[in-house]
Amino acid sequence: MTLKELAHLAQQTLHTRSGWPVKRSHVHELLAAAFGHRSWAAFLSDSVLADSIVGAAPTGGLPDLIGRAVQLGYEQQAAATVAITLQAFIAEHRLSAVSLADLRAALLPAAQVADRDDLDDDDDDDGIDEDDEGWNDEPPRTAQPASGPAREHLMGSPMLLSSLEQAAGPANPQGHFLLAALYRCGRPNPYLYEESLKGRVLTAIERGWVDDYLRLEPQYRKYEAHLKAAALGGVRVAALEYGTTFENPEFIALAERLTGEVDALKMARHASSDEARARWLRTAAERGSRTAMEALASEGDAWAEDRVAEWADDHWLRSAAERALDAGNVVRAWTWQYLALEHGVDLTRSTMAAYHDGGERDGQFYDSDFGGPLYAGGDEGLVLPDLDPSSHEVAKAKAEAIFSRAR
Repeated sequence: MTLKELAHLAQQTLHTRSGWPVKRSHVHELLAAAFGHRSWAAFLSDSVLADSIVGAAPTGGLPDLIGRAVQLGYEQQAAATVAITLQAFIAEHRLSAVSLADLRAALLPAAQVADRDDLDDDDDDDGIDEDDEGWNDEPPRTAQPASGPAREHLMGSPMLLSSLEQAAGPANPQGHFLLAALYRCGRPNPYLYEESLKGRVLTAIERGWVDDYLRLEPQYRKYEAHLKAAALGGVRVAALEYGTTFENPEFIALAERLTGEVDALKMARHASSDEARARWLRTAAERGSRTAMEALASEGDAWAEDRVAEWADDHWLRSAAERALDAGNVVRAWTWQYLALEHGVDLTRSTMAAYHDGGERDGQFYDSDFGGPLYAGGDEGLVLPDLDPSSHEVAKAKAEAIFSRAR
């Protein structure tokens, strides 16, 4: 039942059972009073009406409901009769209210930076794992809070969807974003449905897939429409989601121009320029993302390098020293050498060695007594240019400071 249908039924029921004619607008005002609000507008600013098994029961008592009916112009006896009849109607139809705060908590978890991978479009191995699913640009999954309504239960309340549709309008982009989160789903595949229209005889399993398509296709269109409305209304995270989900760079550019919370790491992934990418990586790193910090460090950002060095291994220190040498920063290269020495590793010493290739000793140091195929592995020692004593002191002090923080 939709909100419009409910209001019509309530109006008829109140008139039939109480004997008093009730205006349609009064039905909404009385429903608001039943749930503890002074007006329908106040109710909609805080909650939406629901049914089924979601939401909270009415919080307004009978005296409040009678008082509101009197305010609307009903005589005391009529007000009491209408109020009692409405309470019975609410119980009969199991009406409830879901706060917008609970909806937001269930559907729009607070923006946070997760350590996600695959920041670049290429497949180069930059030392970051590539098995994280957060960067495949599927519609984001909702995070269910410890308490509050579950998404599937919310979707099972036609009244809630109808109430939220009414609350969402040109002036309420957040309402559209809530609806988009409710309707969010992947793009359904129309292939079997189209094949069935051509006369193909489907198996039972295939008919089930067609049923899923017919159920999801209108939901997907609603998801897109409400997400777009939210984005155009200025909801930054909606603009990013629309741009990535529907592959529309104009909305990604819109997300860059807007203000508000957004996934900084995902913004970096889809940034329109190198400058924007670096800016978003810095934001994500400052919010605590190691992935972003490591990405910045791998590009030679000194601020990020100093922090990554606190937990980095000797392989990273060797790469950082090589980057510094390539950039002509000898003092920086010596800093990483001194930090490596604090960890008991000398970057100037070669680690090249022969290893067994295959067999039961695969990967072990090569032993000629066993023979067989081999391969060479390890790193050649770095050749670090000489420094004057004062520059050595600068590099050593920097390394000691980083090591001290790490401890």
